Amino acid sequence: MGRRSPLVTLAATAVGLVVLLAVNSTVTGNTDLTQTGGATPTPTATTTAPAATPSTTPSTPSTTPPQTATPPTQPTAVYVGRTTGREATVAIAVKNGRAVAYVCDGRRLEAWLTGPFRDNQVVLRSRTGERLVAAIGAKSATGSLTLHGRTLRFAISVAGPPAGLYRSASKSRTIGWIVLPDGSQVGVDNDGTPAPAPRLDRERGVASVGGVRVTAQPITGDETF
Repeated sequence: MGRRSPLVTLAATAVGLVVLLAVNSTVTGNTDLTQTGGATPTPTATTTAPAATPSTTPSTPSTTPPQTATPPTQPTAVYVGRTTGREATVAIAVKNGRAVAYVCDGRRLEAWLTGPFRDNQVVLRSRTGERLVAAIGAKSATGSLTLHGRTLRFAISVAGPPAGLYRSASKSRTIGWIVLPDGSQVGVDNDGTPAPAPRLDRERGVASVGGVRVTAQPITGDETF
């Protein structure tokens, strides 16, 4: 038994080869499994659309202005007539929220009054303290006035041509005329010494004072003096 026979040596070699092949096959199979099935798939990123955000822009309010009532139309007219006791003649002109009145007796007493015209009412004053208050209608004006300390009442009517109120003014004199509906005239020429006014040529708007021609302007009511 000191020497192995060649057959035993061959058999041992064969067994060793079988074992080696078996181990190699096992290792190779595991490697293939790892390479083919071991890679973890990378998850695909999913993009989620953001939810619609409600608009936060404030609604624009309507710019249409609210409707307002149309103010009543103010008359533009001249009213003329005499006081109730026929002590004086009165003219009131109204226009554009203003009024001018002239009161005179045709001899020496007179007053020019101005002021606002609102809500069909006038409250007018003169530089010398005279006062006139009247309610103005479409066809007439009624009220009262003071003239050199006397209180006079009147109810006068709206007038058209040739009636009207006229005035000529300079540094040295002022002349006022009231032309009544029948064409008659009443006025005062005041150059510091009041006297009856000269005759007015209404069509040309002129008068003669001591041979000097003066120009008269119709008073409409919105003048200031």
